[in-house]
Amino acid sequence: MKQGSIESLREKHAEATREHILGKAYELLVEHPEQPFSHEAVAKRAEVGARTVYRYFPSQADLYEGMWLLLRRHSGTIFPQTEEEILPQVPVLFGNFDRNEKVIRAVLESPMGHRVRERGIPEGRESFQKSLAGLTKGMSAAKQRQVIAVFLAVYSAPFWELLRNRGGLDGKDAIDAAEWTMSTLLEGLRKKARKSKTRRR
Repeated sequence: MKQGSIESLREKHAEATREHILGKAYELLVEHPEQPFSHEAVAKRAEVGARTVYRYFPSQADLYEGMWLLLRRHSGTIFPQTEEEILPQVPVLFGNFDRNEKVIRAVLESPMGHRVRERGIPEGRESFQKSLAGLTKGMSAAKQRQVIAVFLAVYSAPFWELLRNRGGLDGKDAIDAAEWTMSTLLEGLRKKARKSKTRRR
């Protein structure tokens, strides 16, 4: 067998092992959110040695990063990159939360789930900084941070859970409420931006 073919097989095996470990870690999160989450616990679930888990994920941060990417794939989490994408993404996101309810609730209710979800916070903040740049231009840095924080709060699993649990809404009503909230926020910012332009003329 040629050297290139051997290397290719090794890479495929390594990727398969990595995906297997992540898949079992994901099962542990969803099916047993109350159990301790560690390299050793994941190794036991995956039926591999702890050293193997450490080889692919040297630290807990690496493991949580891998879990976040897998969770994002399963839950369909996509952050908007433009202002025009924000509103249409809301029903897509909340619809995916409904379809993956067990996963989302496990992530929200367990300490390890919180740590996994935290991996996506910088990406979400950056995406809203970019997509809202035209509407927050001219605001103070503090006000921009406030605006982005509010949009992130609405565009999130905790807000979905709040509408479903405390608000008593079903999936469709929760989507309508989230769309209305986001639409109101956007219109408020656009109105303010229009007034600001008028004053500068």
